[in-house]
Amino acid sequence: MAKFASLIFDLDGTLSDSVPMILRSSQATHERLGLPWSEEAAKKYIGRPMYETAAEFAPGREEEYRTIFAEYNMLYIPKMIRPFAGVPSLLAKLQEADVPMCIVTSRLQWGADWSVEILNIKDYFTKVFGVEASEKHKPDPEPALLALAEMDRTEQAAQSAFVGDAPVDIACGKAAGMQAIGVGWGVGSKEALLAAGADYYVEDVNALGRLLLL
Repeated sequence: MAKFASLIFDLDGTLSDSVPMILRSSQATHERLGLPWSEEAAKKYIGRPMYETAAEFAPGREEEYRTIFAEYNMLYIPKMIRPFAGVPSLLAKLQEADVPMCIVTSRLQWGADWSVEILNIKDYFTKVFGVEASEKHKPDPEPALLALAEMDRTEQAAQSAFVGDAPVDIACGKAAGMQAIGVGWGVGSKEALLAAGADYYVEDVNALGRLLLL
């Protein structure tokens, strides 16, 4: 039996162990463009749309930055990403419990679609919402509201949950009227996730499973 009427998951840092791939792509992009780079600065933009990242790190060269970053994503995605341990089996159990699920990510749609194919988790989800799916993006509620509508759960937002590793995930879910679950294996600290309004915080996938499945 499931605790929530529906679930929305973030992708990178929540389902997909892809942060090292993102950081590798970021560092390579900065090196190629002759831009300074630090892991701390790069991590702050994980989970944000690429246009925001490009504007922050390469003002006036945004299109070049986005193009080069995409090139490195294409190189590293198939080599470096994998699902977090326990994620595929948890998704299978949620599917067996008839819980509708969507992914809402700030990734470009092609990267999100390719990633879920590589991770072999596509069939668990009603739809994957990339950054192009909405005019506004996390932390705005628009993508979460679109996902709830896709799952026919608009009227059950308060009984649904957004699961993510970054404060923008938590803020998006809460703004959409959902409950929010922060996870401790991605980029966001427990303090930051709770400060963003998380109703729950879990340290590992097993704890997430105990929360989601009664």
